[in-house]
Amino acid sequence: MKMRRLAAACLIAVMAVSTAGCGGSKSVEESTAGTSAGKEETESASAQETEGTSEGAVKVGIIFGTGGLGDKNFNDMTYAGVIKAQEELGIEFDYVEPNSVSDFVPFGRQFAETEEYDLLIAVGADQEEAMQEIAEEFPDQKISVLDSAAKIDGVSTIQTEWSEQTFLAGVIAGLGTLSDMEKANKDNVVGVILGADLPNLREGVVGFTAGAKYVNPDVQVLEGVVGAFNDPGKGKEIGLSMYNKGADFIQCIAGASGLGVFGAAKEADRYAFGVGSNQNGEDPDHVVASSVRSVDWMVYNEIEKVIYGTWEPGLHMSGIKENAVGYDTEGSNVELPEDIKIAVEDIREMLVAEELKPCKTAEELDAWVAKNQYTK
Repeated sequence: MKMRRLAAACLIAVMAVSTAGCGGSKSVEESTAGTSAGKEETESASAQETEGTSEGAVKVGIIFGTGGLGDKNFNDMTYAGVIKAQEELGIEFDYVEPNSVSDFVPFGRQFAETEEYDLLIAVGADQEEAMQEIAEEFPDQKISVLDSAAKIDGVSTIQTEWSEQTFLAGVIAGLGTLSDMEKANKDNVVGVILGADLPNLREGVVGFTAGAKYVNPDVQVLEGVVGAFNDPGKGKEIGLSMYNKGADFIQCIAGASGLGVFGAAKEADRYAFGVGSNQNGEDPDHVVASSVRSVDWMVYNEIEKVIYGTWEPGLHMSGIKENAVGYDTEGSNVELPEDIKIAVEDIREMLVAEELKPCKTAEELDAWVAKNQYTK
């Protein structure tokens, strides 16, 4: 199966390439946008990779989210999963980094038109409409959309239980804001910040809020939306605003924009939670824990299914019971009080045993909280 260069230079964003056997990858920093030099670099990379392509190897195309590589979050975890598949399963892959949602369909069409990619992976729920269009236009192209609960004909949508992923961070925040932790205050206010107002991320807000109110029904939960996954400056601005309103714990669900929230936590000397991967190391003195999920495992699993012929379209869900989501305090210097540690672990066990099931929508929240209150 010969590689064919995608004509990325004609698009707004330039394609960065990494393929098994080509001896390296084109970094984000090396990419240029629309210049003649950029075209020459793309053509040169293409020529090298065509020579190194292994006949018969499974080939994967990835359309990253607009936050791009280096977000220390969803895109980077996806990349880690693909690299793992390259090293352990011998696959080859190409990837693109769109600048905006308008790039999704053109990039998807370019991948599909080559008829060379055994699987096309789209990263993020904001690619649902674009991939539905590609699936209709190219019904033989296998497509997997990560972080999506949509039901799209011919497409595999992979989703984790967002309400379970953020629930335990909410528990920590709800108990922590009432505690004598060094950076907590007496205002009983916490917050959560989204990169974009998407349904799956809204479920994460509900999960965090439900967790906080499960242990502290009177806590006030502030909400904010950055409007982008790659604007840490705006993330910091919203974070500082929340801290100034009394919040002492903020959960970010904002991709690279969340890095700005960590900056706000440091400036205000308050607490924050990471999301996706373990982000505690970004600021161990202020990031208490991360609401984690195994995106690398999700990606690897989809690719492995293609190799073994078990890939199939449809919605595929996983949660805390499958160890796909949870919380992680490793790498944080913030010491949780012993009673909070005990409560969080007790509640985690209830979630795993399905004795407790968080609600998923804002409409259900008040009734759910009224019926569910933690007792030690």
